[in-house]
Amino acid sequence: MFSRLLKRIHTELGHFYALDKNVRRILLSYALYLAAFPMVMTFMQAYLWRTSGSLWTIVIYYLGYIAGLPLGFYLNGMLLKKIHVLRLYLIGAIIQGATACLVVFFPFHDSLNILLYGCLYGLGSGLFWGNKNYLSLFLTKHTNRVYYNSMEQIIDLFINIVVPATVGWFIIFTAGTTFPLDLTSYKIIMTVAFFLLILSGFVVQSADIKTISIKGLIVHKPSASWRHMRLFHILYNTQIGLSLVTSSVMVLVLVGGEGILGTLHALTAGISVIILYVIGRKTTISSSWKLVAFGSLVFLIGAGVLAGFFTWIGALAYTIAITVSWAFQWSASYAVTMELMDSEEDNAEKQYAYVCDNELFFNIGRLLGIVLVVLITSQATQNTALQWAPLIIGVIQIPLAYLIFILAKDVRRRKNILVPTPETRMA
Repeated sequence: MFSRLLKRIHTELGHFYALDKNVRRILLSYALYLAAFPMVMTFMQAYLWRTSGSLWTIVIYYLGYIAGLPLGFYLNGMLLKKIHVLRLYLIGAIIQGATACLVVFFPFHDSLNILLYGCLYGLGSGLFWGNKNYLSLFLTKHTNRVYYNSMEQIIDLFINIVVPATVGWFIIFTAGTTFPLDLTSYKIIMTVAFFLLILSGFVVQSADIKTISIKGLIVHKPSASWRHMRLFHILYNTQIGLSLVTSSVMVLVLVGGEGILGTLHALTAGISVIILYVIGRKTTISSSWKLVAFGSLVFLIGAGVLAGFFTWIGALAYTIAITVSWAFQWSASYAVTMELMDSEEDNAEKQYAYVCDNELFFNIGRLLGIVLVVLITSQATQNTALQWAPLIIGVIQIPLAYLIFILAKDVRRRKNILVPTPETRMA
């Protein structure tokens, strides 16, 4: 058994090293970024909750984030005409880390202040992700993109097994012992995140990637398939917007402190690693709709349990459902998105417009998810929003599988992708 395990590991390493060296460097950089991500996102939400006790503060911060994110994408497109893509990648990482530190070292005093912090973080994220997504798009041509996206997610989930639990229990054990306040612990973890983000940006600076020339930032006359893709992104990202402002708060309110929050993230990440390994090795574009359908069903069931049992049981079920749903849906659906981008526009200089367009409709969906929370909170209570908003989102997302089905069918028709070859499948 042990020898078979070693053989399996050797085989998988062979698949990894078969990737282009620039792709491997991007994956290493992304791993460092992901190590910092739970600190600046999951625990930022927890920090805002701890310091204000209000869901409104979190909503305002992430509204700023959503406003800054597409701005960063379009600004990045203009800057690419004068600044190398890898330099902008680094700048975006630094801005994100610096903003996280500003929030905890120079606390907000009013809504405008926290809105500006969120906008600055979104701007940095736009610069980073604009380049990250564009690099992934053209570096992974002629490969199995489901495999590549699954590799990214597996790295993400392995890191999420370790980092959130470590950080969460660090905050718990240092509060009131080594340090007088747990807010000092937040300062430490945001500083660590800052240095990880800087390192993430520096890792790719030696990559052999030529200067990218951008022509156009707006998609003119989108095809019917691209309009369907936009609708998919709007519906799918309502769940992301909801999670931005409620996921950590729900655990803190119903289950416990930061230690439990981190442990739950680690638990769900472990479950999803196994799922993603199977998905990445066996899935093709044609079967992507089945994964999206199953992910939607899992999310709907988790949201239903939360609505029916607004206790630690519901919070646990919903937290697991979010992660498992994401594991099934993201790699499969985004692989279809990347293939459709290539079908829509094969000129690399013009493809960045589709990267920007993608992000714009991502954000429309995220905004709708947050608006739903705002509407329920304003008409009822914070707890009512936490309890019922996920179920509403679950119902909204029922058409996702059908949309991916018709999109994957169109991709296969355009590119004649019926069954991946052994070479492109990397299996």
